[in-house]
Amino acid sequence: MADDNVTQFPGAGELPPCPLQIKRAQGFCTHPEIRLDDHTRTVECTHCGATLDPFDFLRKNALTLQQAWMSHSVVKQDLARLVERVTALKKEEAKLKARIVTAKKKAGGEVVIRVGRSE
Repeated sequence: MADDNVTQFPGAGELPPCPLQIKRAQGFCTHPEIRLDDHTRTVECTHCGATLDPFDFLRKNALTLQQAWMSHSVVKQDLARLVERVTALKKEEAKLKARIVTAKKKAGGEVVIRVGRSE
């Protein structure tokens, strides 16, 4: 669709063919198993056969371990907070039970107290 108000830039014609080509792998390998070759000092994936850069492989595994340690530390801190909270709730429960016993004694008769969700 040509517009009468638009003029083509001088020298602009059809684009030449693109000189770049991208080679794409057929699948994606996570390199689940590797083989270390002592003789050639290489790291190879036993699944896809690719030769991996040893430094990149070591760096990736170091980052994975570092992340695991940080996650472990966070989980330990969360667990400590939860244990603290459960301990505080158990103490509160014991205090409330003692208050119920005291209230029953003061009332002289039987007092019915329902514990649970009210609906």
